[in-house]
Amino acid sequence: MTSSQKNAMVYFFRSFQVCVIFLFFIATPPLFSDVYHIKKGDTLLIAVIGQPEYTHSVQVREDGRINYFGGEFDVAGVTVTKVNHLIREFLVQDNHVSNPVVMVSLVLQKSGVFVGGAVKTPGRYVISPETDIDLYRAIALAGGMAENADRQSVQLIRIDATRKVETYDLSANRPYRDIRVGINDLVFILPLGVIEVQGQVQNPGKLFVRGNIGIRQALARAGGPDQEADLTAIVKVGKDGKLSEFNLSEQFWKSPPNGEPSPSLSDGDVLFVPNVFKVEPIYVTGYVRTPGAQRVRGPLTIARALALAGGFEASANREKVLIHRRDGTTLETSFTFNPAEGEARQMLLYPGDILEVKKKFQVNWGLISTFAYIVISGVGIIIQLTK
Repeated sequence: MTSSQKNAMVYFFRSFQVCVIFLFFIATPPLFSDVYHIKKGDTLLIAVIGQPEYTHSVQVREDGRINYFGGEFDVAGVTVTKVNHLIREFLVQDNHVSNPVVMVSLVLQKSGVFVGGAVKTPGRYVISPETDIDLYRAIALAGGMAENADRQSVQLIRIDATRKVETYDLSANRPYRDIRVGINDLVFILPLGVIEVQGQVQNPGKLFVRGNIGIRQALARAGGPDQEADLTAIVKVGKDGKLSEFNLSEQFWKSPPNGEPSPSLSDGDVLFVPNVFKVEPIYVTGYVRTPGAQRVRGPLTIARALALAGGFEASANREKVLIHRRDGTTLETSFTFNPAEGEARQMLLYPGDILEVKKKFQVNWGLISTFAYIVISGVGIIIQLTK
């Protein structure tokens, strides 16, 4: 190869290098270098056209500085364009390159924000550094707040040197606030406690509470007892499965005497108000030993209802137990009672509910053998006739 050919090859590769670097930098949004301010942890690619030995990637340290060929630069909080000027001045003043063409670009890494707690789909959501995202948008990425979200306790944890925890109130009646969420920040929404009030109340269902709530207050939030409520035998089912009974007939709207603790409910508890005029049964049907109505004053766990019905039959399907609520809804569950855990995790049955136990699938080998015998006999007859 002649010297002219070698020079042509060198020129070609140098030109190719310039084109590749040029294409790389124009792929970065043009306004990004003038708008985005560099943060700790960012990675910068510094390239010098025609000088591949000076092309280097550096990461911004926790002190906000980078090291480039022995030079220290404070880059946190400045734009990419400013870093470009700093690097060029350094190369000229230290006689590294006489007239350098410097290009500095931010390496876009897969970074994101983590949203957890009482949201519909908690997880990590990838965003790029140029993404303009606020706290509301971050929560929306996770599907929005869950039913039990405490809107007054939305925490934003800054993942930087400060590790600052900020708490915001995002209640519906609060005005909008422009709260910016940074790369790798953590958004956590505290969950409210959930209790249930069932039976003879105006608005039975779930209540969302912070900490404990008094039984009187829980009944008041459920609309109060209706005309058929029996306040002499209110049943509390703790999340540990323990049943307690209270008589609030006379002092329902009164405060307890001084020194007397007020009965309260906490997360996972159920409060049931029975009917004063009638005792509605809980029905246990299907493949149990003694199906029928079980007359009780309050709720039962599935295990206790099955015990009153004599337990499962041998052909019962423990993996498919149906609960038909008195309001017409049907729930499907499985009976996985573990004596070591007790009954705390079981669903409750209320007066008027129906527990239905299905039959498990069983192979009828007698029918299969009969069918096989008929088929084989038929094939034998056909073979005999064709001879």
